[in-house]
Amino acid sequence: MLKKRILYLLIVFVMVATQLAACKSTTSGSKGGGGTFIVARGGDSVFIDGSNASDGESWRVAGEILEPLVRLEGTSTKVVPWLAESFESADGITWTFHLRKGVKFHDGTEFNADAVKWNFDRWMDPNNQWRFGRTFEYYDTVFGENMKITETKVVDKNTFQIILAKPSAILLVNLTLASFAISSPTAVQKQGDKYATAAGSSVGTGPFMFKEWVPNDHITLVKNPKWWGVGPKLDTLIFRSIPDNSARLAEFLAGTVQQADLAQTDMATAEADPNIVSYTTPAMGVGYIAFQQCIKPFDNVKVRQAVSMAINRKAIVETFYTKQDTLATGFQPPAILGSNPNLPAIEYNPDAAKALLAEAGFPNGFTTDFWYIPVIRGYFPDSKAIAEAMAVDLAKIGVTVNLKTEDWATYLQDRLDGKFSMWMLGWGSDNGDPDNFIGYHFAHPVGQPKTEDCYNNDQLAQLLIDGAKEPDVAKREKIYQDAELIVHNDWARLPVAWTAGKAFFRKEVKGYQPVVFRSWYEFMSVEKSK
Repeated sequence: MLKKRILYLLIVFVMVATQLAACKSTTSGSKGGGGTFIVARGGDSVFIDGSNASDGESWRVAGEILEPLVRLEGTSTKVVPWLAESFESADGITWTFHLRKGVKFHDGTEFNADAVKWNFDRWMDPNNQWRFGRTFEYYDTVFGENMKITETKVVDKNTFQIILAKPSAILLVNLTLASFAISSPTAVQKQGDKYATAAGSSVGTGPFMFKEWVPNDHITLVKNPKWWGVGPKLDTLIFRSIPDNSARLAEFLAGTVQQADLAQTDMATAEADPNIVSYTTPAMGVGYIAFQQCIKPFDNVKVRQAVSMAINRKAIVETFYTKQDTLATGFQPPAILGSNPNLPAIEYNPDAAKALLAEAGFPNGFTTDFWYIPVIRGYFPDSKAIAEAMAVDLAKIGVTVNLKTEDWATYLQDRLDGKFSMWMLGWGSDNGDPDNFIGYHFAHPVGQPKTEDCYNNDQLAQLLIDGAKEPDVAKREKIYQDAELIVHNDWARLPVAWTAGKAFFRKEVKGYQPVVFRSWYEFMSVEKSK
């Protein structure tokens, strides 16, 4: 445990050092640069309001437009002031935020305590008319029993308070998430249910402003010349959706885009190009297979174990992932506090899997739907091919899977509503805290499992509640390691790979630093050679 804690602190120290160096270099060059920066990605956003999004493609765009009260310091997990200039709490229950003065939303309306409270009211109340029937998954999960908000207050024009039901050690780190970035109340009210969709816009205080969204093609943002921060340098930031891996690579090699999300099979080609630079960040994500435990046969732990033992994860990782990615031995990667290095091995053993199925009452196997994600993600870089490989493995023990998928927005919602029996998905840490990793997936009120997977373990639920309020790092580590052992032994998820971050840019891109927990676009520029 001591070694693990030292590793955790060392990673944070290196991240802080990197961030400080980055701030020094980017600030000193803030007068130059500019240009248009185009990102080529595999799929479109669902919403560009982080509060009701649950996917990375939505957050990566919304995060340039909307800003939270506090933010992480670049690559580190240190919380720093952002739209709030300072904050304090004497008891861990009442938190006071002193807001930055003179900040305007992109529509010219004033950012103040009333606007912040309006946003929190919208997130908190399921019946709020400005929710438009949308799901606010992050708020419901983060501010559930572990960290329930009982009241919010406008103390004065520039002072806002949050009152919790009980002390929390994780409020600030969770408020850094893009899900709790502030929208213009006026814009939401004017646009109605078009807000944050392609038929409307998103209006915040951030370094970039919304210009247009052509669904499944591109989203264009432009520089906010009145941003309160330093920058941005770029004049225009465009997110293009190019679903075909080969087409995305071709445009990147041709120089028509400055950044590209690449399939694992295309990375070597990009790295061999002298005009392309690649960056790697520590593994902060996991790709996993999940099971709906309210239905047969996955209500039986032996079935979940059998399926897990039948899949040759090692061969899949070696075939489809990068050399920086590793076979997952547990749900949380080592860089996350509370990752348990002493979990029992997940053995690949088809014969033992067959025996487990027989013990569970399925000697001849069974048939089930298996849903795979329709987009490219680091945690599943070729989702269809990986699903097909898993289907071949499962057929060897008599399990027939019907491979299915659907558009990304529907997929995420159907998964949340518990409509899938077996599915693939992944997770990347938003802030480096275990409450945002194992806590996000498995925390629930005691006796009230989530609809998503119906996994119910009251001992686990209580541990995650305790971990969220424990301020001592060593005690938190032990709590989350115990929690991970429970998840592991219940075969609630099959972790496949821990995935490192990989970013590819053209050489004309200047000012980037390899960051984990936020974007860096406000510091970047495109400098074409003359």
